[in-house]
Amino acid sequence: MAKLDFSPIADTTRRAEIVALLKRAILTGQLEPGQKLNELRIAEQMRVSRAPLREAMRELVQEGILTSIPYAGTFVIDVTAKDIDDAYSLNKVLDEFAIERTWPLRDQRFFDELDRRHEAVKQATRDLNTTRQIETALQLHGLIHEWAGNSVLLETWQRLTSRLQMYFALHQRARKEPVPAEDLHETYVRLLKGADMRAAQRHASEHIDGDFEQLLAYAQGLEQRTSKGAGANRAVAARNRPDDG
Repeated sequence: MAKLDFSPIADTTRRAEIVALLKRAILTGQLEPGQKLNELRIAEQMRVSRAPLREAMRELVQEGILTSIPYAGTFVIDVTAKDIDDAYSLNKVLDEFAIERTWPLRDQRFFDELDRRHEAVKQATRDLNTTRQIETALQLHGLIHEWAGNSVLLETWQRLTSRLQMYFALHQRARKEPVPAEDLHETYVRLLKGADMRAAQRHASEHIDGDFEQLLAYAQGLEQRTSKGAGANRAVAARNRPDDG
């Protein structure tokens, strides 16, 4: 397990910064799937009170990358192979629909924004900034969902993105690389600018499938490592639960 080391935060009211630091720790592997968050230790390292820290943790619970277990504490979500399969299969369906809805709505503003987001991904890649690369990659993929003009689609995509952040980060750890190749999205962007909608949809699906088996194998290894810890957490919760009688 990587050594946990948070930097102090000067302004204790800045919940967004606490959220960002916690998220970075999760995406870079300082906080691993299934790991319990030690509130006291984190608050001391950040030099913040526990109240804003707890608010930040609740926000990440709502996003879906932390989970709160009564009488046990707050944990990074466990990741299973089924979780990944469920999320990626849904992502493929959403992308196909989003491209179809976006296709006739594309204009110069869309192409300019596509290029801007693509350049942001490439810059984060050049900087070897894992967290920023994941965030910008999801923003790039999110453009078709934003442009499609379907509010339910967009809400579904937004709920999925926090999970995808975790899975993208795990994928990079499985590859033992901080970021993927800089040219990873070149074909995706080119096809979204092109005239063949079906080709763009096919590539989007293939893009999601890339190295999928490697990620599943990595997740299965995590399941084996964390299953004992999860059982211990449930036992603690059972022992600490108040007597209903």
